Amino acid sequence: MSENSVEHLVKMANQIVVNIPAATPQAKVASATAHMDKFWSPLMKKKIGEFIAGGGEGLTPEAAEAVEKIAK
Repeated sequence: MSENSVEHLVKMANQIVVNIPAATPQAKVASATAHMDKFWSPLMKKKIGEFIAGGGEGLTPEAAEAVEKIAK
C-alpha cells in the first residue's frame, strides 16, 4: 500500500483524530484539521478530498469533519 493511497490516508486521518489530545470533540477536530493542513502534502489533501466527496466510507465522523475542512 502506497503512503498516499486512499486507504492509508483514511487510516492516518482516523489515527490523528484518536491521538490528538483535546478537551472537547470540536477541539479534537480543530487540532486534527490544523495537523493535517500543516503536514499533509497538497496531493494527499487532494486525494482525501476526492474520497470524502465520494462518500468518505471508513472515516470516523470527526476525521470526516477535519478532512472536509482541509479539502476546501
